[in-house]
Amino acid sequence: MQERRARKGAEKAFGERPADALFETPPDRREPTMGRLPEGEEEALAPESGVDAADLEAGVAPTAEISTRIDTVAVILADDPVPREQVELLIISLAGHATPVHVEGIVEEQWHPIESSARSSWRELRVALQLASRRGPVAESEIESFNRAVADFAATVNAVSQREAPTAAAARAHELDRFCAEADIEVAVNVIGQFGATFALSRVKAIALEHGLSETADGNLVSFARDGSVEFTVRRLAEEGERASATSVTGLTLALDLPHVADAPSVFADMVQLGRAIATALGGQLVDDNRRPLSDAGLATIHRTVERACEDMEAHGIPAGSALARRLFS
Repeated sequence: MQERRARKGAEKAFGERPADALFETPPDRREPTMGRLPEGEEEALAPESGVDAADLEAGVAPTAEISTRIDTVAVILADDPVPREQVELLIISLAGHATPVHVEGIVEEQWHPIESSARSSWRELRVALQLASRRGPVAESEIESFNRAVADFAATVNAVSQREAPTAAAARAHELDRFCAEADIEVAVNVIGQFGATFALSRVKAIALEHGLSETADGNLVSFARDGSVEFTVRRLAEEGERASATSVTGLTLALDLPHVADAPSVFADMVQLGRAIATALGGQLVDDNRRPLSDAGLATIHRTVERACEDMEAHGIPAGSALARRLFS
């Protein structure tokens, strides 16, 4: 009887099922609330919480990171506020996962990361394990381990928890990994010296600095966006037998990591402009990776490819250069 009462209470508290959030983009997109997870979810039940479903509705603070588009999300609902000291024990128990884990709590009707929250206790928590990264999808066994840790923690604080079924989460992880493989693009152009000419690195550096690039502590030349993120880099064109300590190079590569770059088409245009400036000043030419000269038509084709890739990421709800994309493509 107690178990039936707990189940009814949990179903009432977790409310109606939201639309699938992984690869659908509804007209008025919202981050997930404490609603029911997708079909195939699993539940772990504790004594009835007595919390009204309306109390679980929450907006998303600007600092919130969790998203069901790239995370498997567990929710925890406790009768009594869970102090920070106990939540930190949960974080410690989840520290061994290969992908990031995030924990957020409701503060003034918004989800906030507990690390930056002014609160010292929470009755409503959500815990997320990132489903994929550049290293590949998370294994089902790892999702099971994550779920067990959440369930065990909920039991210790007399709470109700709800988790996505490992098989469903693992399937989403593989789908997300396929998307990553298609969208993970480095866009590059090369500048090589004509007739075997080389480029003095000091001259390359001077031209790059004139065009607004910065030299980092390790000697890389980088174009930074206003928010401090990397737009594109200038590096040596790899040549067999060329010494890293050489003061001149036979070629340069200008490259942008598309998933990490906001407004990548515009950044690509800036990158090409710098490449042309270097080629003009140092007697070089723009070429592709096969050392074929890049014409205006060829560059226009690359520009359209960049635009399509950005549109595809936007359609999947993970815009290039967004916090979600930077987290996923890491």
